[in-house]
Parts: sequence; structure tokens; C-alpha cells
Amino acid sequence: MSEFTIVITIIFVFTFVPLILAEVARNKSLPSVEDFFVYSRSMPTLLCFFTIYGTWYSTFAVVGSSAYFYFKGPVYMTTFAWNALFAVCFFILGRRIWFYGKRHNYITPTDFFSDIYKSKALNILVTIIMLVFTLPYIQIQFSGGAYLLEIASRGQIPWEIAGIMFYTIMVVYLWAGGIRAVALTDIFFGILVFFTMLGTGILLADKAGGVEHIFDILIQDSVDNVTLSGKDPFNNVALWMAMFLVTPLGAIMSPPMWIRSYSVKKEKSFYLLPFLLTLAAAGYIGCFISGNAGRVLKSGLTNSDMLIPTLLTEYGSQILTTLLFCGFAAASLSTANSQIHALSAIYTIDIHKRWINRDVSDSRLLYIAKWAVLGVSALTYVLMIASPAIIISTGLLALSGTMQLLVPTVGALFWKKSNATGAFAGLLGGSLTLTVLHLGFHLESSYCGVIGLAVNAVLFIILCNTTKQSSVTRDKLISYHNAFIKRNDPQKKK
Repeated sequence: MSEFTIVITIIFVFTFVPLILAEVARNKSLPSVEDFFVYSRSMPTLLCFFTIYGTWYSTFAVVGSSAYFYFKGPVYMTTFAWNALFAVCFFILGRRIWFYGKRHNYITPTDFFSDIYKSKALNILVTIIMLVFTLPYIQIQFSGGAYLLEIASRGQIPWEIAGIMFYTIMVVYLWAGGIRAVALTDIFFGILVFFTMLGTGILLADKAGGVEHIFDILIQDSVDNVTLSGKDPFNNVALWMAMFLVTPLGAIMSPPMWIRSYSVKKEKSFYLLPFLLTLAAAGYIGCFISGNAGRVLKSGLTNSDMLIPTLLTEYGSQILTTLLFCGFAAASLSTANSQIHALSAIYTIDIHKRWINRDVSDSRLLYIAKWAVLGVSALTYVLMIASPAIIISTGLLALSGTMQLLVPTVGALFWKKSNATGAFAGLLGGSLTLTVLHLGFHLESSYCGVIGLAVNAVLFIILCNTTKQSSVTRDKLISYHNAFIKRNDPQKKK
């Protein structure tokens, strides 16, 4: 068997396994919108871990992180800290979102805000933010995975065709099984991603002479290669802290994570998941080594998105490179499938049911949800063809946008003075600040996100303290908070 035949076989197996898992999911799925989007609120802990891990570890996290270590030194080591922050936030916020969603049958993030704040204007703004900032994040998954498959096949599969392959695979298994198919395929993808991250680091470290040799060379060149120097605007403590906040907070507020929170079966899952998610961050050791090994092996590269493909193509055998590229493509697919699934939920529930046909039947809504999957996937593919994105900058901008939802969410969960006026003004002000700073002043995306969040919080606090709160919102804030506190205490429930 020729080397090329083996490569094509590996790619074929990689694309075929998700379709088998989709058939398994289809046989277990129920013909309802609740099952299609939130697993009938019965997702077990281990499955929940893999689908969160698969969604969280995207092209941005896996390919982009190695490039960041290569181009900007140790600043990206904040990734180990932000994984812990993400896990803590999932416990603190996700547990409460799960409880509210289970009691009140939420499916999308807008359901949460609509129920508590009772504001059509806020509903529209939340939906727009979800759509505008999630689409670019899906786009970079398509772009990253498609380019990797083109390189893995030595150009035999052009990136446009690779993108069509991704598009077709996702549409088939999302159509067949909804979130059940996403969760099952994320087990396959998640395992591939973890071992690919470590495997790439081991391979490139070996080619560069070992980890100790790599850092001896980097230190001899300049101590700034291994320290936060404070001189370079892209290698200092301020950027470290900005990325530490933007990435996990933006991710925890992204549509797929809301849906994961709603889908969990039992609250006890939230006590184990943070530990597993923090432990899984060990995979980033491979990305850390890969990026630094690349600086020894091949200095002077300028295209961040092509770093890993270039290094693996030059220093790995074609078969090994193909296996690793499939792992990186798995990072793309495992995030894109969740994002597409979440945006189809937003269209189905927040747009179609809320604004087009309030009386639509559940069976009809399920049919619309599946066509929404097709539509979102097609739109993303068109965006990829029209404008291939730079992974890191686009990813941070997208996360900076969804992070703005943190303020009204924390307010609804913890502050009894929260109201719709403050939530709307804060969210609009933060989002506009982020957009103006990024487009008008070309400020680094993480800084834009943090400044936008600060503006958001200030407006929210001021207006919630100076404008009238509706009695409906006040009563819900109090009753929902009390219900969460008393949820496991029979005496308090009385």
C-alpha cells in the first residue's frame, strides 16, 4: 500500500467515524425540540465533560496557542490559568444557569434574559450579539481545519473541498441526532485533540534537540523569550491579565456553554466537571513546547496560522503528519459543530418561535431546527470562502463580544436591584465600546474586551441604582435566588 493511499485512508476513517456515531445518536434521540437542543436535560457527567472539552478546545486554542507561543513568547502561558478560571466559572455560573433552566425550560441564553428581565429590546440585543460574535468563531474553525486537511493531503484535497467535507459531515450528524450526535462525536474528537496536542509537542521537541536544549537556546538569545518583559506591548502582564479574563469569560457566555449547562442531568456533575476541565489543561504543555521548539527549528515565520502545518510538514513523516493533522481538524469540528448547533437553536427559538410563529408545533419546530443547521453551516462556509480569518485575532474578538453578556447574567443571578434598563444600556455600551476600539483604534482585541466589560459594568450599576425596577423582575430575582438557595434543604423549602 502506497504512502498516499494510507494518508487518504486515514482521512476517510476520520471523516467516517462521526457518521457512525451520528447513527447511534439518531437511534437514541427523541423527536422533540428539547431533546434535539438540550438532550432532554439528561446528559450524564462524562458525556458532558467531553462535549464541553471538545467545544472549549477549538482551532483557536490548539493551533493558535502554538503560534502565540512562537510569536509572542510566554504571554500565552496564561492559558493554564484561564482554564482554571473557566472551570470555576462553570461551577459558579453554570450550576445556577442549569437550575434556572431546568425549572423554567430554557433552551437558549435569550430565554434566560427574557424570563427575568421581560424586555423585548434586551432580547433582540442579546440575540444579535450571539449571532454577530459567534459566526466569526465558527468561521475560523472551518478555515483552520480546511487548510490543515489540504496540507495533510499534500494539496490533493484543496481547502475549499476540505471545507465542503467539514460542512457535509456536520450537517449530516447534526441533522440526525442534534446535541446527542454532538456529544458522542466530541468523545472521539476530544481524545484525538488531547493526544495530538501532546504528540505534536513531543515530536517537535525531539527534532529540536529536547526541551532543555530548546530553552537553553532561547535564554541565550534573550531572557525576554521566557519572561514577561513589560517592554513589548504583546508580551507583558497587562496582556496576560486581559487574555486571562477575556478567553474564559467569553467562552462561558458563548451560546454552546449555556446549552451545555441546560443539558446536564444532575447538579453533582458541576462538582466534578471543574476538576476534569482543569486537569485536561495539561494538553497545553504540548502546545507550549511546540511553539518554543518552532522558534529553534524555523525562526522568521510570519504567518501565524501556518506555523504548525509548516513545522509538521517539514519535520514529520507524511503518515504521522496526517494523523496529527486529523487531531487538529478534530479541534475545528468539535467546536464548529457545537457553535452551529447553538446558532440553529437561537434562530429556531429566539427568532422563528419568538417573532415569526409563536404557535408553531413542536414537530414543526424540530423540522425548522434541522434546516437552521443547514443554513448556518452554509453561511459559515460562504464567509470562509469570502474571507479566510486569522485564527488568534478573530477568536479573541469573538470571545470579547460574548463576554459582554457576563454583566447582565451575574446581575440576574446575584443582584436583587438588577433591571432591564441597566442590562440593556450596559450591554449596548460595552459592545459599542468594544467595536469602536477595535475598528476605529485597532486596539488589541483582549484590551477592547476588558475595556468594554468595564464600561458595561459601570453603566449597568449606575442605571440599576437610578431607574425603576419592575415588580415582576424584582419578584423573580428574589424568588429564583431563594429557590436556588433552598433547593436541597427540605426544612428551608417549607
